[in-house]
Amino acid sequence: RGASWDPDLELRIGRAIAMELRAKGGNVILAPAMNLLRHPAWGRAQEVYGEDTHHMTEFSLAFVSGAQEWAVATPKHFAVNSIEDTRFDLDVTIDERSLRELYLPHFRAVSDAGAGAFMSAYNSVNGAYCAENKVLLTDILKDEWGFDGLVMSDWIWGTHDTVGAATAGLDIEMPGPKYYGPALVEAVGDGSVSEDAVDAAVRRIL
Repeated sequence: RGASWDPDLELRIGRAIAMELRAKGGNVILAPAMNLLRHPAWGRAQEVYGEDTHHMTEFSLAFVSGAQEWAVATPKHFAVNSIEDTRFDLDVTIDERSLRELYLPHFRAVSDAGAGAFMSAYNSVNGAYCAENKVLLTDILKDEWGFDGLVMSDWIWGTHDTVGAATAGLDIEMPGPKYYGPALVEAVGDGSVSEDAVDAAVRRIL
């Protein structure tokens, strides 16, 4: 679809997929995948539009615009996720300029356009897992960009620590509670996580 160079077509595709989702009773679509393609053997290569930031921006904006006529879009995987086999172990060490100029502009664009949700990535960035990365989830996404939607983890293996995730800005652990649920209740009870953090997450979800 990226090779079509036709964002208007991608808007119609996003709309059609989301209409089918709603017809099945769903309301959140786990797309678009927006990570820059760095190697053709990457396991998510078939899910993204290409390797250029501007191209990724135009197509992601089109998909989100069409999809959100019917459902909540979830741009993913935030952020700097471009490897498969070692994605659970990889800590991406990246300088501020590369992060800002290459890996974040397309995410910023869909945030500004009103995407309803974001999904964090499996990997770490500069020493912190993306689901527990306060710089990415709170400092940049929520505070700097003003994103007011919800942030969910990547599924099953995307969350690693209750306190780290809850205090960094992860709103929902997916697809079920391993580090949230009873563990989060306990963390609030012993003061490790504030009630305000949970209230903020609940408001975003609602």
